Amino acid sequence: MVPKKTVISVLIGLVVASGLLYTYINPTAIRGASTGAGEGEILIEVKATTTNEGSEDESSAASKSEKPAATAPPDTSSPAPSPSPSSSPQKTDDVKKEEHKGDSWEHVKDTQEILAFVKKQCKKYKLTTGEVSKTRLMIIPKNWQQYSILYASNPKTGSTSFKKWYNRIQGDTRDYSEITGVHAMKKYGSLNEAMDYYKTKSPKSDVSFAELIDHFYKVGFIRNPLTRLISGFRDKILRRTKEGMKPPMKDVNPSLSIDSSEAEKFAAFAECVMEGTIKNFHFTPQWNKQKICDFPYDLLAQTETTTQQIKIVQEATNTTSFEFPGSRSDQGYDSVATSELAHKFYEKVRPEVMQRIYEYYKWDFVLTGYSTLDSPNFPYLDFDQKFEKKFRTLFEDQVPTDSPPTSGTSFNKV
Repeated sequence: MVPKKTVISVLIGLVVASGLLYTYINPTAIRGASTGAGEGEILIEVKATTTNEGSEDESSAASKSEKPAATAPPDTSSPAPSPSPSSSPQKTDDVKKEEHKGDSWEHVKDTQEILAFVKKQCKKYKLTTGEVSKTRLMIIPKNWQQYSILYASNPKTGSTSFKKWYNRIQGDTRDYSEITGVHAMKKYGSLNEAMDYYKTKSPKSDVSFAELIDHFYKVGFIRNPLTRLISGFRDKILRRTKEGMKPPMKDVNPSLSIDSSEAEKFAAFAECVMEGTIKNFHFTPQWNKQKICDFPYDLLAQTETTTQQIKIVQEATNTTSFEFPGSRSDQGYDSVATSELAHKFYEKVRPEVMQRIYEYYKWDFVLTGYSTLDSPNFPYLDFDQKFEKKFRTLFEDQVPTDSPPTSGTSFNKV
């Protein structure tokens, strides 16, 4: 008879051997066990990393989903091995927030909160006329009776994308990359035509401008003036000049050359804008062009959070079936790049010029709540800023103007 201890030893050996063989055949089993993931979740991982041609890429799909796929709690009894690229688990909300800390998804303001803040600031600084004013450029689609949207266009705030979207609403089915010439006003509807139409519907003999636009959902976009100035520089100077600069910039910095860095060129450009030697309506303050104190916006959105706020427009105007042109901001990365670029560029700007920049765009900051460069919330809205401390001349009797200041002594870092 075989001893009992010998039988037990043989059985234990067979169990260990079979376990090792199973692990060799199915290595994902031990990985799933060590990370606390179940079999179903491993299958989901494989499915997500072996997408078919033409399907959404992982980052795009993740940005559009409201919640990430559920993951099992990790096994803390032993450290999990590093997963291979083909089997990396989906990220949790906490991990995403840590990676994208400070990005646009964290800084979306409530529509009514924004409008209330602007109204409060306009009243506080006595910049409200009490009458409905016309913005610099108002656009409606040709099929405005079906889609009653009024867009108050503002350069360097994503207006090209919005106008491409208008073309889609009007029936242009081409890829967005093929839609060009969007700034030609003849492509869109006419407010005069809309006025004539509503006059025929009104029991009165006339229809006021305020009554006309009341039929439309009114949307405008604004942008942090510091990043907007950079955008204007890159578009109008770097892209459209042979050496990436204009003659007045050489007057400011004689050592400037084609080989100078973008930041060095920007510093000279910014000084020229403040001196008035480079002029363009793309560089002027937004608050007055957009009439934010006297135009009854339904939504005053921010370029920094377009991805989130355009959904509000779509839902309010029954245009959700028309996809808005996408950008890298869909993935939440643009804000980080913009902030880093802004700090890099403005580091090259002389302190006295920086003071003048803040003075020039003062009302864009104060009336809309945009954060300054020294703020941890830059470039987003921050309604808790101490504007009176940052801008010392706020309570001085002065007429707001679109002309650059002659000096810059009004801004304090807090």
